[in-house]
Amino acid sequence: MEITLTKDSIFKIKGKAGFALTDPNGLTLESLDGSSSKVFKTPGEYEVAGISVIGIKTEEGTVFVYEVDGLRICHLGNITKKLSDSKVSAVGDIDILIVPVGAESIEMSQQIESYYIIPFSYKSEENLEKFIKESGFTTEKLSKFSLKKDELIEDSTAQIIVLE
Repeated sequence: MEITLTKDSIFKIKGKAGFALTDPNGLTLESLDGSSSKVFKTPGEYEVAGISVIGIKTEEGTVFVYEVDGLRICHLGNITKKLSDSKVSAVGDIDILIVPVGAESIEMSQQIESYYIIPFSYKSEENLEKFIKESGFTTEKLSKFSLKKDELIEDSTAQIIVLE
């Protein structure tokens, strides 16, 4: 599985058979060969080209949880406030959290524990640096983030991945 930042807040999550293009307002799922493609903007359960997605409605919008090549990825979209306990339960166990940087982003990152945190929509380098410093996690800057399920190390401390 591979994640790249294609535009300001649009991520491409590529699996073995397909990819998802996600932005804060929805997502596109497409097979690698281009034979199937669907756009989703509402909560629900979807699957295209081996990528499963659950859209969970919140007060502020929709949180999308992807399963790609055995990895679970949560994209918080435009959410700016902590989720309720019932929404956190609905999200479930997450390997990679994609979180908008804002006033409650540290709390949101602590709510939904994950191995990796990918910040976005930080508006300035100062905001990003403040988020990194306050999180206390190690940080790595990459042009693309690649990961396989068997590379996850249980009980490891989360790491921030900044995609450039």
